[in-house]
Amino acid sequence: MPKPLKIHLIILYSLLALSLLLNFLLLWQWWQFRRQALQVVQTVQPVVQQGLAQAVSDLQAFEQSTIHFDVALNQPVPVQAEIPLRQSLDVPIQTTVPIRQNIQTTVMIDPLGTGLTVPVDINAPIDLEVPIDTVVPVSIDQTFPVSTTVSMDLTVPVDIRVAETDLAGYIARLRATLQALEQVVSGAE
Repeated sequence: MPKPLKIHLIILYSLLALSLLLNFLLLWQWWQFRRQALQVVQTVQPVVQQGLAQAVSDLQAFEQSTIHFDVALNQPVPVQAEIPLRQSLDVPIQTTVPIRQNIQTTVMIDPLGTGLTVPVDINAPIDLEVPIDTVVPVSIDQTFPVSTTVSMDLTVPVDIRVAETDLAGYIARLRATLQALEQVVSGAE
């Protein structure tokens, strides 16, 4: 075997040995890194699982909750309207009307029955009571304009059930995503 070929083989075997040594060193470092990563995962995994479980539980509670707040209204409200009033009423009237009056009149008298009349001025006293018992129908067909400002000062309680809003769908999707993530974390080792 020629000498230059031997030198090339020695260099080739040396490089091969160096390559194997570097690969072994790289695999050993990767194995150490994996072991340390698994230790970190095992240390952090219960905390992450507990946090995800708590987040899922909180989301369930929030989805079933009711948001309560009070809205204070303190402002003038202009009111302009026309109020129609159309109604028929029967008004019963039961009363007695007293009439007491002296009436002065001229009466033509034929005292002898001869057809010759003589005017006589007389004073006729009237003293009587007239009973009235009737029902009077009254129809009202009127429109009343109303224009005013009403001062509104009140507090209105508002209760919003989260489950009955569009937010409930987003909460359900987020909760499902967190539950899937919790399953992934519990399976990681």
